[in-house]
Amino acid sequence: MEKTARARKGMAAKAAGAGQAAGAAEQPGEQAAGGAQQPGEQAAGGAQQPGEQAAYVPDYADDRELLRSLALSRQNERLHHDLATERKMLQLVREGRREELEQLLADWNLRQDFGILSRSSLLRHRKNLTICGITLYTRAAIEGGLYAEVAFTLSDLLIQRVEEAHTPEEVDLLSTSAIREFTDRVRQAREHTGSGTFAACRLYVFNHLYEELSLERLGQAMRLNPAYLSRLCKKETGLSLSAYVRREKVEEAKRLLEIGEHTLSEICALLRWSDQSHFTQVFKTWVGVTPGTYRKRVPKKN
Repeated sequence: MEKTARARKGMAAKAAGAGQAAGAAEQPGEQAAGGAQQPGEQAAGGAQQPGEQAAYVPDYADDRELLRSLALSRQNERLHHDLATERKMLQLVREGRREELEQLLADWNLRQDFGILSRSSLLRHRKNLTICGITLYTRAAIEGGLYAEVAFTLSDLLIQRVEEAHTPEEVDLLSTSAIREFTDRVRQAREHTGSGTFAACRLYVFNHLYEELSLERLGQAMRLNPAYLSRLCKKETGLSLSAYVRREKVEEAKRLLEIGEHTLSEICALLRWSDQSHFTQVFKTWVGVTPGTYRKRVPKKN
């Protein structure tokens, strides 16, 4: 029994010794491997840093669709336009600077393929790009002082024309005419806006032409004494506030007559004139002819 116990103790001691030896042998190897990896990692990091500083290109290896589109864009030189040019163009729209816009349009080829927004057809692609542009021009024009309702309505009309276009070339022409239209309207708005206080009054009158617009109502809307507001209007436009409102309603009546979708009595009711004879009298005072005569002079649409 004692011999057996001694034998077992001896075997255990040998096994423990072998384990310690193996552990001692592994540790240097692990340290060596770790030591070998660290310099390699530092070296690799050192090689990447200059490249990252020069131009960081993220790894999109997991997004195969994006990788494919990026590759095709560069192969075909169909790159997106630079952001600086876009910002400059929107600034010119915002400030109504038509002459400088023309110079930029001459230097920048709007017909170049800037990215692809539709794979189904070139026409759809052109339309998508132009609609995106109109959206940006609309926002810039509003920021530049164009009435929001005018800007959004113009945007809707332009987009409708784009959708009705039949060729890419027709869409390209609409694209350039759209940015010119917004730029011109911003310039006109800036020229006729006047002071900040009366600019707000102009906007209110424009947005409420189809309602009753008394001096009291305008004064309440602007939170100003009606007499003071009228004096301010006289200073800005040369007209009393009542005369200014009448003129604006007459101008709107002219537009409705040109559209040709309403009778004289309907226009009179829409613009809240007290009666048609009064409307006719005021219209003739401002335009020089009666509403009926004015309508007859409007060129008929083909």
